[in-house]
Amino acid sequence: MDAHVRPATEVVLDDHDAPTRTDPVAATMSEVVGGPLGDHAGGHHWWDAGRVLAGATALTLAAGMVGKTACVPSAWGNEDQPFTELCWTDLAGTSVDAGAPPRVADWVRQAAEWLPGGGAVATTAALAVLLAGLALLATALLVRVDRRRPWAAAGWALGPVLLVHWLSWELVAAVGVAVLLWGWTSGRPWLAGVGAGVGAAFALPVAVAFVGVVAVGGRLRDRVDALLAAAAAYVVVTLPGRATAETPDIGSIWFLLARTGVGGSTTARTVVQVVVLALAAGAAWWLVRRAGRPDALTSARAGLVLLAAALAVVSSAPPETALLLLPLAAIAVRRWRDLLVWQALHLVSWVLTGWYVGQALVPTVADDARAYWLAVLLRVGGLVWLVAAVLRDAGAGSVDDHAVEVGRGEPDPDLDVLADAGDARP
Repeated sequence: MDAHVRPATEVVLDDHDAPTRTDPVAATMSEVVGGPLGDHAGGHHWWDAGRVLAGATALTLAAGMVGKTACVPSAWGNEDQPFTELCWTDLAGTSVDAGAPPRVADWVRQAAEWLPGGGAVATTAALAVLLAGLALLATALLVRVDRRRPWAAAGWALGPVLLVHWLSWELVAAVGVAVLLWGWTSGRPWLAGVGAGVGAAFALPVAVAFVGVVAVGGRLRDRVDALLAAAAAYVVVTLPGRATAETPDIGSIWFLLARTGVGGSTTARTVVQVVVLALAAGAAWWLVRRAGRPDALTSARAGLVLLAAALAVVSSAPPETALLLLPLAAIAVRRWRDLLVWQALHLVSWVLTGWYVGQALVPTVADDARAYWLAVLLRVGGLVWLVAAVLRDAGAGSVDDHAVEVGRGEPDPDLDVLADAGDARP
C-alpha cells in the first residue's frame, strides 16, 4: 500500500488533537481512565471529537437538570427556596434580577404550555428540551471553529458554568455567540451576523463580542454583511418587545455601589463604561497585532476580552451571564487551569448571590450585604483572571502554528455540521 494513502477507518492523532498530551490539568484528570494518550494509542473512526463531546454535553445537561430537582416538588412556588437551594431558573419564572427576556421568549413559553401536561414543571421541562438541542448545536459548531483543536470545545461541553446555568434564556445568547464565532471563522459573515443579532436580543453584551470577533480577518464587505445581518436579526427578535435594564441590578458593581451609599450618576456610570470598553478595545487591537495573521484563536481572544470588559461594568449581571463567555473562553483559553479558576470564582459568587437574594444569611449574619459584596468582587475577579490569561498567553507567543485562517469569505459547500461535527475541513 502507498505510504501516503491511509485506510478510511484509520484515525490520525497528533498533539493538537490530544489535550492529555498538551495540558497538565487534562493529563492529571485522565489518570482515572488510564492516563494520557500514548504514542501507540489507537482510535475508532466513529468516536471523533464531535460525537464524544456531544455525549459529554448531554451528560452535563442532565446533571444540570438534576441540580434543579430541589425546586420540582414545589414547582418553584416557594418564595425564597429557589435561591437558598440554588435551583432557580427563569424558565419557571424565578430569576435573581428584575430583567426579562424578549417577548419572543414569552411566546415560546406559551407554546410550551399547550403541550400535554400542565404546570410550571411540565412547561419548564418542555423548554429544557428546546434549550438542550441548542446547547448540542453549540458543541457541534465549536468543534468546527479550529480544525486543529477540535477538543477545545470540551471547555464548553464540560464547563461547570454550563452545568449550573443552562436552564436559562441566556443559553440562547450563548449559542448565538457560538454561531457568531463559527460563522465568522468559516467564512459565513451573514450567518455570523444572525448569531450575533439573536444573541444580542437576549443579552445585549453579545453585541460587544461581535465587534471583537469580526475585527479579525475578513474583508470590509464581510464585516458590512455581518453587521447588516446582525441588525436585521436583532430587530426581528426584539420588534414584539425587548428587555430593558437601565437601572443597576443584581451582580452589577453599580448595584453594589448603590447599596453602600456611593451610588453614582448615570453620566458617571456611562463614562466609566466607555473608558473600560476603550481599554478593552486597545487590548484586543494588541492581540490582533501580536498574532500577525488572522486565525480562529485570535478572533475568540478579541471577542472574549471585549465581552469580559462589558460584563464587568454592565448595569445588570445575574450569574447566568457567565454563559455568554463560555463559548469564547473554550476556544481562546489554552489551559484548563485558567478556565477552572475563572469558573470556580464564578461558582462561589453564584452561591453567595443565591443566598443573598434568598435571605439565607439573615438569621446568622447581621450584615448579610457583605456576602453580596464578596460575590461581586469574586465575579469581577474571575473576569480579570480570564482576560489576564488570554493576554499572558498572547504575550508569551502561545499561538497555534496550525491555526485555521478566518474570514475567508467562501463557505464550504460540502459541510454538514450536525452529521460530521468533528471531521476536519478539507
